[in-house]
Amino acid sequence: MQFKNLKFILSFATYALLTVSSPIDQDSFKDEKVIPIQEIKATEDMKVIIENFRVTEYRGDYGLDEMLEAGGFDNDFDLIKYTTKFIGYNDTSVFLKNDKGMACSAFQTPNIEGNGYFFGRNFDWIYCTPLIMVTYPDHGYSSISTVNTDFINWASENIPYEELYEKIVNHPQDINQLPDDILRISAIYTPMDGINEKGLSISVNMVPGNWTIHQRASGKVNLTTLSIVRVMLDKAATVDEALDIIKRTNLHASFDYLNHYLISDTNGKSVTVEYINGEPVVTETKIITNFYIAKELEGVGYGQDRYDAIKNMMTEYPKMNADNVRDALAAAEESTQWSIVYDQLNIEATYYLRGNFKQGYHIKLNVDNALDDETLVGSDPEDSVLNISDDETIIDLDNEDSAVEESVEEITDGNN
Repeated sequence: MQFKNLKFILSFATYALLTVSSPIDQDSFKDEKVIPIQEIKATEDMKVIIENFRVTEYRGDYGLDEMLEAGGFDNDFDLIKYTTKFIGYNDTSVFLKNDKGMACSAFQTPNIEGNGYFFGRNFDWIYCTPLIMVTYPDHGYSSISTVNTDFINWASENIPYEELYEKIVNHPQDINQLPDDILRISAIYTPMDGINEKGLSISVNMVPGNWTIHQRASGKVNLTTLSIVRVMLDKAATVDEALDIIKRTNLHASFDYLNHYLISDTNGKSVTVEYINGEPVVTETKIITNFYIAKELEGVGYGQDRYDAIKNMMTEYPKMNADNVRDALAAAEESTQWSIVYDQLNIEATYYLRGNFKQGYHIKLNVDNALDDETLVGSDPEDSVLNISDDETIIDLDNEDSAVEESVEEITDGNN
């Protein structure tokens, strides 16, 4: 295959892009009549559902097992280089730009019949371009996931870094959009949330802190904030299997931002994983927004009002139908770009875009060719593609305890 030379920017949704996006009046949706849920189907093409909302699928091998066997990557630069080379691009350089954070909500609740669960998720951000990414890997569980393509959708050829930086900030219209084949392969490794064929559901939510996390234990695979979500979706059927992956992984915070994960399965087990003092701390919970749940930093952060809104709905409706889940997401809506009702029993998702809870978009995962029930993450490390040791992890700080304490004081003072 002939390689193509390409430089591209992995952009973490800069606020500068807002100046070239048409604003959406989310209140304008409120008076619309309820519209029947629209069925959508993923194909290999980038199919537009409505403006700036697309769906696509990828069938086959996208290099995940090879990446894990090689030890993974401790940064997004090398990860994206690997993915683009995998499909035939000789990417010589990558440029990342980061900016503000996100505010999101997620929860799990039993369904009305008592035989399954729903997983609700709001992604709160500035105006962005979401993509539904459906994957059917050769060696892993199929899944539906959601990607903010504004993190990865700017490209240009043969332009020096300084010019690239100046253009992305001041003249984004002069930067070519990423080719669809690169966008598809990159999107696979950058899911913000997802559900796999076993019903395992995951959400990534930001939390505050002036420290970061770069674990460097020997013998463990290296993964970044979002690439670990891809591994869990492809390789884990339950919360326990997902936690086993986390245990065997050195996590590296993308853009040095801190996040926590809500991970829930079809058995009703639901936990958050938060990185405190360099270690993953697991706490059982049904809801997360943007404050810590673990007792070490409990309540530090923001989004308590959204948490309470969801909790109140769950108290009123201890068991929910899909409409109840939608209404709970609407109650917690805050500059929300997409909302999802993941049905963990039927392995399907209903999307609502930019606060318009009157129009849903439904997609169901085709599990006719699902993998056998044999686990992909064996209890014996020799049986797992994540064949790594249990060495101690370390945080990338000279004095991690001090950094955490100072950050807590700073955040607390800022919230008073």
